[in-house]
Order: sequence, then structure tokens, then C-alpha cells
Amino acid sequence: MARLLRNIFSLRQCKCLFVSVLLVCAVMVLVALKLHPDLVKAPFYHEISNNALTSGGKTQTSPNKERVDQQAGDSDWTDSVQFLPHTEPIVTSTGGQAIKGYKAFATQNLENVVNSGPIFYHQKVPSYYPASPIARGDTPGGETQSIARPIGNLPENVYISQGAAPVNPKDTPIFVPERRLVHFDLKGAPPKIDYLQQLIPLIVQLGGTGLLIEYEDMFPYDGVLKSIAATNHYTRAEIRSLLKVAEAYKLEVIPLVQTFGHLEYALKLPQFSHLRENPSVPQALCPSQNESFVLIQNLVDQIMSLHEGSKFLHIGCDEVFHMAECAICSLKPKDDIFLSHVHRVASYVTSKYKVKPIIWDDMLRHMTAAALDDAKLGDLVEPMVWVYAEDVYRFAGSYVFDRYAQVFPSFWISSAFKGAFGETMIVPDVTRHLENNLNWLDVGRTESPKFRQGLRGLAITGWQRYDHFSNLCELLPAAIPSLAVNLLTTSRGYYNQSLAPSLYKALSCQKAPRYEKIPELRTSRSDRFLHEKMTMCFFPGAHFFKSTGRILRLEKEIEEFVLLTTKRKGWLTEYSVRHNYSSPARIDELLRDLPYLSGSLNAVAKQTMDMLKHIFDIHTVSEWMEQKLLPLFEKLDRIQMDAATLRSQKYWPVRPLKLFDGWQQYGLNFGSVFNLNETQFSTRH
Repeated sequence: MARLLRNIFSLRQCKCLFVSVLLVCAVMVLVALKLHPDLVKAPFYHEISNNALTSGGKTQTSPNKERVDQQAGDSDWTDSVQFLPHTEPIVTSTGGQAIKGYKAFATQNLENVVNSGPIFYHQKVPSYYPASPIARGDTPGGETQSIARPIGNLPENVYISQGAAPVNPKDTPIFVPERRLVHFDLKGAPPKIDYLQQLIPLIVQLGGTGLLIEYEDMFPYDGVLKSIAATNHYTRAEIRSLLKVAEAYKLEVIPLVQTFGHLEYALKLPQFSHLRENPSVPQALCPSQNESFVLIQNLVDQIMSLHEGSKFLHIGCDEVFHMAECAICSLKPKDDIFLSHVHRVASYVTSKYKVKPIIWDDMLRHMTAAALDDAKLGDLVEPMVWVYAEDVYRFAGSYVFDRYAQVFPSFWISSAFKGAFGETMIVPDVTRHLENNLNWLDVGRTESPKFRQGLRGLAITGWQRYDHFSNLCELLPAAIPSLAVNLLTTSRGYYNQSLAPSLYKALSCQKAPRYEKIPELRTSRSDRFLHEKMTMCFFPGAHFFKSTGRILRLEKEIEEFVLLTTKRKGWLTEYSVRHNYSSPARIDELLRDLPYLSGSLNAVAKQTMDMLKHIFDIHTVSEWMEQKLLPLFEKLDRIQMDAATLRSQKYWPVRPLKLFDGWQQYGLNFGSVFNLNETQFSTRH
């Protein structure tokens, strides 16, 4: 055969033929992998089988095929959201027999109560594969429910999800807070009410149980407080309509009103400026003035007039940066001032409205248990421990919870889905927020047993501004993917592949291979904003979310263009502009990309305005565009104007150029250093 080939083809032709065959084979392999990526897909212990996605989590088995680990009931969990009371005395076994004394049963048979293993935070994937059909979730239809149940000797509001994951006795059980609140921060950037109403079904679908609403200046205050309300505030009818939708979806609503610090929206006005603790800073009020407490009473009364059925009221009290500064308060210890004011406000709220006050905990963290106990706060308020960084214990160590547990029967925790990693961000870093929320689940599971009544709930905050005077953070529609990932994670107690169907269904994503897997947020930061993953999803505000990806890319291009033309290249620098001295030909070379960038920016701005007009009013849209897009317009305009000035020059002076005459304002006297008198220096200038 070899001789025959040598007679027909030359050696060079044989080599070319061999290479051609290899190339054809390689192309065929690549096409096959593109059409059928599962051909080289390594089996993953925690991947969902196709049957699991179509049979409500119940795996169809055969004698010769190993079962694929799955999360029972997860795919259809979003179709019917169910919440269980604090206790359930009777559960059902696989044989249909009622089992009494559930807690004892669960403690002795932990692995028989929960489903198959999740990927635990900071833990390896459990290698345990339970033999029990209950533990695998292979019970007959209707006998195993995907609902949360109390377990063992943990506090009654510490939950694991029976339809969520099995637990090796060596592993820690899944922890899901009983209450899972989504924070609506409305200060100075109010989404339209119909947009907020669109989000409520999504929140319920993802496992949310309530809303924490912070109105600040968007509430329709009247009477003596009328001047506090922003001119574009909500109407009472709009707020009632929002609360009505929340009630229809059985969401608990907790209002939040600041009562000590973060009162800039009131104290900035002449009418209330005399109540400032520091006359020059409208951040915190002076608790020693009786009028200050009257202001707080009026704020609480008007907010509660639209929240008569609330069981809780969040009274703020975080970041009180100015205390003991006025003539009266400076005579008292800061801690005494703070505790006394909180006690007074909480007592008023409790006695008049029969609600439980919640306060941010940061002002309490350094205090001793004895000081808190002496202030008698334990029976009055519940602390909400907030940390938005990934490492929760770094900012609220275990000792903080030890002290709180000695004083307070229960506590809250607070994470974030936006507005925590930069005052001017456009879209949230979902990777960082996910780590924060997963870490909080770990902390909540560890610290909850210390409290007599355990953990009350979790609030996932979405800050609109860092304070009243700050620029806008990420707008709400840009943060919906982050909200979905983090709310679903905290509602299930874990983050792994089994959440994919629920996540993408809630976000109205099209059916495509890319949506068979959960976003790889914990192993890669390449898509930490989820712009690539969410290209085929159509949740409320999805168009604007996708546009933020284009805005970020365009912003980077413009910044690089400005850096190149004004810093790295030597013909359009500040020196060139100051002395009107450059090469017109070089200027033309530098500006080749300017028309493209200007046109792209103008198109993006028009699209942004068109998309946001359905979600926000004109004031919010204009403010956001002024903060995020206008600086880009101005940078390009400046380059264009400077270039036009430099190109208009027809003649140029001989060197050396005129001396810069502004050095003296920086304390630099060139004349004296170079031994020039004033006449000589001015001549050179």
C-alpha cells in the first residue's frame, strides 16, 4: 500500500493529504462538541438530571442506572409557595404512618428527614449518599413536601428545608431564616408604584416573606412635616395600592423610619435646623431638646397611619456620628445619651402602636451586656445586626452575639443585594453579595441557638444612596439578578446547581443550554455582574440591566481614549493646550475614534432615557444620567474643544516657550532660584 501511494503521490503530496485529513477530523470533532457538549461532560455529583427537571424532583430509576443526586421538589417550588407554622407535631413516614414527637424523631434520624446533599458554604461536597429512600427524596408522590420544618433541639424558628438537601450527621444542617425581608430604599429616587408592584410576585416566587420599606423623604408628610416631603413624593393612594398588593401576596410589610441619625432630610431645612446636635452638620438630632422628640413622634405617627397592621417598626438608629457635641449633651456619656433616647422612642412606639421596635445594632456593638441590660432594652427592642462585607465575623465577632444573647431574646440579621460596595456603582457585584449572604447563613446557623427565641429573620438590603446627600447607587432594575440570586439562596439555605430551574423561571429566562446551570459565581469572577448570563432573560427592568453592560464597556473605552490622548500621547496634553502648541496632523490622528465614541454615547443616553422613563420619574432619570453619563460627555467635549483650538493655530513661536506664571501660588519662586530679577523673569515670561 505504501509503495502504491509513493507511485501515485510524491512525499510532499502525501504529507499534505495527511494534514488535510487531520484538519477535516478536527473540524468534525469541533462541530460534534458544539452540537452535543454532553459528549465530553464529566459527571457531577450534584447535577440535576433531566428527569429531575420534569418530574418535580422525583428521580425515575432503573435497576441498572445509578441515581443522580438532586433536590426534591425544587423545580416546581415556585408554582406554589407554602410556609409552615413554627411547629408541626406530626409528620408522615414513607409508609403513610403518622409519626408523633417530631423533634425527637428528627434528632435521632436527621439523615432521614432531609433530602440529598447541598454544597455547603465553606465546606466540601458531602460524599455521603444516603441509602434511605426518604433521605434520597424518592418517596411516593405527596408524602414528602418541599417545605421548611423545625428540627432537633434548635429554636423553633430555625428551619431546614425537607425538600432541600440531605445532611450527613457530620455536616451542618441547612439554615433558612424564618422571615426573609427585601428592603425597598426609596430615598430621593422613587421607582414608579406599578414597577414595585411588578416585583412583588417575583419576590414571593424567590422565597421572600416580607418587605422592609424605608420612605425617608418620599412619604407624603403633611401638617408640620409637609416641608420634609420631596416634591415628587408618593401619594397616600399610591402607597395604599402597594401595600394592598403586598397583602394579596401575603407579604409582611415593616416600615423603617430613622429616629436619631440619618435625619438629613429633615434637619437640612431651616424649620428644623435648630434641632441638630452639631449646628453645621444636619446628620443627627439633639436628644436633649424636647422638640426633637416631638419631631420623632410626628414622623412615627404619620408613617404608622398607613401601616396600622404592622407587627414591627424599624426605628433606625444606625451611624449616629454626632453625639455629645451640644452644650447640654456634652456633659453626658455618649452611650448613656444613645441608650436613653432609644429607650424613650421604643417605649413610645410600643405603648402607642403595640409593635415591636427593631434597631440597627452598630451603635451597640461596643457596649457591655450589663450596660444594655441596665438600659432595659432587652424587652423593648430587637437588634438587627448588619454587615455587608463578605467576612461577617470581621465586623461583628461571635462575642457580639454572645453579649446580645444575654440581653435580647431574639435578633435579626441584615445582608445586601445592592448599594454596599461603592457609592457610585452602576450594577452590583453579584459574586460579593452572594458571599455575604452565604456567610450570613453560616453565622445565623451558628449564633441562633444562643438566643432564647433564636433568629427572628433576615433583611436583604438594597440601598439607593449611602445617605441623603450621596449620589445614587445601583438603580433597582439593575440589581434584580442580584436580588434573585441572593433571595433564592437565603430562602433555600444553599447555592448549588439545583437552584437553576427556580432562578431562571423567576427571571423569565428563555429555554436554552446556558440556563441548565447556575451562574458560576463562586468559582469565577468573569461574569460577576451576570451580564453574559442574563442576555436571554426578561424580568421587570431587564432592558435597563442589559444596557448597564454596554454603559460599562463604553465608559471603559472613553476612559482609555481620554487617557491615551491627554496623558500617554504628547500632542494633546494639558501643557499642549496651555501653550497652544501642537501638531495639527498628530491631533487628527488622535481624534480618529472620537466620532465613534461620541455617537455611541449619544445612542446609549437616548436608549437609557427611553428605558428608564417606564420605571422612574423625570427627576430620577435626569439625576442618574447626570451622575453617570454627563461626565463622559464632558470629557469628550473638552477633548474636541481643545483639539479645535490647537488645530486652528497657523503659526507657532520659536522655543523656548513662555514660562508658566502660576508657580508662585504653590510657593515656588523660579526667579530667586535662578537668580533672575523681576525684569529678567518677566522678559523670559
